[in-house]
Amino acid sequence: MKVALIGSGGIGAVHAQMATNCGLTIAACGDTIEEKANALAQRFGTEATTDCEALIQRDDIDIVAVATPTPTHAHYVIKAAQAGKAIFCEKPFCRTLEQCEAALEAVETAGVKLFIAHVVRYFHEFEALKAQIEAGQVGKPGFVKCYRGGIYPMGENGWFRDYAQSGGVTLDSSVHDFDWVRYVFGDPERVYCQALQRPEPLDYALTTFRMKSGIIAHVIGTWAHPTGFRVKVEVCGDNGMVTFDSNEAPLEVMKRATEGSGPSMIVPGSPVAVSPYQREWEDFIAWLRKERPPRVTPEDGAWSLRMALGALESAASGEPVTF
Repeated sequence: MKVALIGSGGIGAVHAQMATNCGLTIAACGDTIEEKANALAQRFGTEATTDCEALIQRDDIDIVAVATPTPTHAHYVIKAAQAGKAIFCEKPFCRTLEQCEAALEAVETAGVKLFIAHVVRYFHEFEALKAQIEAGQVGKPGFVKCYRGGIYPMGENGWFRDYAQSGGVTLDSSVHDFDWVRYVFGDPERVYCQALQRPEPLDYALTTFRMKSGIIAHVIGTWAHPTGFRVKVEVCGDNGMVTFDSNEAPLEVMKRATEGSGPSMIVPGSPVAVSPYQREWEDFIAWLRKERPPRVTPEDGAWSLRMALGALESAASGEPVTF
């Protein structure tokens, strides 16, 4: 199968490599910035173009991979759907709910397959967390805390600095954890968010969800670190807790102490032989080949967007938002 890559920046390069690893062919690298398209095309021995819409329409294209800035996702998804192509789209799905609804309608009308790249579901550590929770290792979960962040991303032409485009750390980064929390614990009921967004490189948000199950989830997103990147997760239940910190390995499950018991046990981590980014491509391809349904559905992508936009609305109003 041949892939039209729309967006030849950093994440586009990642997806080009992952698709190639899976045996797909990058038919062309598209970008409105000619230098970026040329550089990535040279790397993968293919052609470059700045006419992304014409690339989507080509008869030899099977898959359109959308790796452009967030506000343009809906446009290219709709064009790809109208051209009858399978679609792999970076997260977040869209910038607005109106864009999301239009994209979903186009995909449904065309009867094509759309995959939203919520890659955290494919990270081994997060799979292990989910497995421990489902195995009852923490008992009945009641509280979840996620932390994700690092330095402020400069982005292509600095578009991350424009919160109207990027949605800041809440929409671009915390959306990973919003998706994972819903994936593991079900739909949210309401959200409350406090956020600090400044024109200079500084963005921090604390989002609290009450899930319909009664679980409370805190999600901290930050683009305020002086350097580096860190991810932390803590899930507490009535029988114990499970934690993960990217600065510490491996995953640690701490059982609530009883007389004569040890304080904790370690779930050994395994070396990552295959990138989570490749694993999501493998899942997408298996879906295209009708081998199994995907781990992420278009509706999942829409829900994570809804959660992020609800958080931003709450931060702006100072009031909780009900879904």
